[in-house]
Amino acid sequence: MVIKSIPFQDDAEVAERLPGEPQQRPRASSLRLAIMIPVRFFFVLVVCCLTFGLWPLYFLAALIWGWPLNVSKRWQILRYLRLIWTEHPPPPGLPLLVRVWLTLSVIRKVACIPVWGLAWSLDELLYGRGLDRTPVKAPLLEISAGRSGSTQLARYIMEDSRLTAPSLLQFSFPYLWLWKLAPRTIGRIFTPERVHQMIEKKLPPEFLQRHEGDPFKTDSFDGALYLTHMNVLSAYLGPRVLVEDFGFAVIAPHNHDLWEHDFVNLLDRIGRKALFLAGPTEDGSPRRLFIKGHFLCAAPALAQRFPDACFLTMIREPCSRLRSAVNYMRANPPLDRMLGATPWNWWGRTLAETETDYCDVERAWFSADDGTKRCVIRFADYVRDLEGTMSKVYRECFDGEELPSWAPHEHAPRNRTNYLLDRTLAEVGIDEAVLKERTADYIEWCRGEGAKGQTSCRNQS
Repeated sequence: MVIKSIPFQDDAEVAERLPGEPQQRPRASSLRLAIMIPVRFFFVLVVCCLTFGLWPLYFLAALIWGWPLNVSKRWQILRYLRLIWTEHPPPPGLPLLVRVWLTLSVIRKVACIPVWGLAWSLDELLYGRGLDRTPVKAPLLEISAGRSGSTQLARYIMEDSRLTAPSLLQFSFPYLWLWKLAPRTIGRIFTPERVHQMIEKKLPPEFLQRHEGDPFKTDSFDGALYLTHMNVLSAYLGPRVLVEDFGFAVIAPHNHDLWEHDFVNLLDRIGRKALFLAGPTEDGSPRRLFIKGHFLCAAPALAQRFPDACFLTMIREPCSRLRSAVNYMRANPPLDRMLGATPWNWWGRTLAETETDYCDVERAWFSADDGTKRCVIRFADYVRDLEGTMSKVYRECFDGEELPSWAPHEHAPRNRTNYLLDRTLAEVGIDEAVLKERTADYIEWCRGEGAKGQTSCRNQS
């Protein structure tokens, strides 16, 4: 067995703040945690009391329509409770008060299961038959590594009115009854412009520099799983847990059912909801589902579920992509304000492993000749020649179509300099020389033929 090197220097000293960087929210002090834990305990107790009476109805709904796909399962809950009390990550570690705080976070999440589960089951009661009759035909699935340019490419593709995709808000709250109700009720008070303003106020400037988030447009669908399941807590349990539960390429043994069954069913059901809501096109033909994300580990299972699907990826050289990824993950607002930002060295260690694994798996899977329809776009070509890239997407993913006249031909101007957070790989403990050696085959793939937008791609039917 060949053990591949990980381009992270375990003995590297990674500073939590460098001169000129913005002050990000640190972990609360022990004194503050000690004061706030009783407050959180009382809050969790109140939530448990309020939701206790919903459990019988939740179990009855699960008996009729099956377990909801948007809530954690018992094995995952028990696993995270065990990890909280047994994991020993590198500094700053997991002090006792942090373990207590995380335990209460799990209990709170469990207490809310009947609320979110019944919200999911209500869709099955109201629209279940209609969803069953709504087929997902030839979906276009864009599966690319993080920070590869995949989000902007998705925005360009989604200008085609024949496609439909769940927005960030929709897959964060995957309830068709809510999607139908919100424009007539909540939408009258909270206009899209106001929602944008409210969200932007909560996001730090360093994040907004790196991600053009729009809650009303599609985004990385992985959030539909991570935000609703326990995986979101992995950011506070150290690199080992992050590698297992936040990586998108290799499935840890305990996560096979989560990715190959639950995630595929979740994508299928939310996809049907998006198609059901959108209805047919103006000429009466059915719309085509488009989903964008990083869920490479689920690609084989998705290809089996949707044999007529087309899989699209954007490949970018790993040094630039990994540097962007580390800074982007750190720029994200903390999931828990009391626990603060995930340490730089945790992200460096995690992404050095998960993203190099992603390179191996992506190259192997998108180069396979097994009858699955695949299309590979190179980031360098995309930046240099958008028209050529979009023409390729339409030829390979839309059955040989020519590029429509209304499709984007040039990129809109963007400021890609003067980032508030812009650490080098060395400053987060990643050895760039080892990274290049570790991903040499992938780099060669990224630099393959097609320097003028005529990139090679595997497209078997």
